[in-house]
Amino acid sequence: MLELYKKLISSKIFKDWKSRNKDSFLCSFVLIDNPQFDFYNKNDTMTSFIIDKEIEINEDEEIFNKSKLLPLDIENIKSTKEEILKIVKQKYQDEKFIKRILILQNPKEPVWNITLITKSLKLLNMQIDMNKKILSERFEPLTNFMKRVK
Repeated sequence: MLELYKKLISSKIFKDWKSRNKDSFLCSFVLIDNPQFDFYNKNDTMTSFIIDKEIEINEDEEIFNKSKLLPLDIENIKSTKEEILKIVKQKYQDEKFIKRILILQNPKEPVWNITLITKSLKLLNMQIDMNKKILSERFEPLTNFMKRVK
């Protein structure tokens, strides 16, 4: 993650954007299909940098969760995604996960917000802090999260 971040901040696309957005700050690292770094902008929007073969930028995106966003100091993150996923695997050994969304953010302190979908369509959501302590955990059928249409 740190290597990817260094690759991003040394890129021309990032430097050009940052020169126009000096007050923006890193607020999350997202891992779905490709790694993504999100920056909070002072106009209450988000700019995302998706790292693939090329670096893709998505500017001025609407923020879905309007809670206060704090800067994320990626160089001081103590637990890696591999360590966090190991905790999940140990706890849910019998589950086969087919989709995963990992988000590193800093609501009050840095936490990993993990969402995993199983082969049997159950959803696991966990928050794990930098000391590898589980802060919250929810594991139930995906249908419990869907709205029923009449």
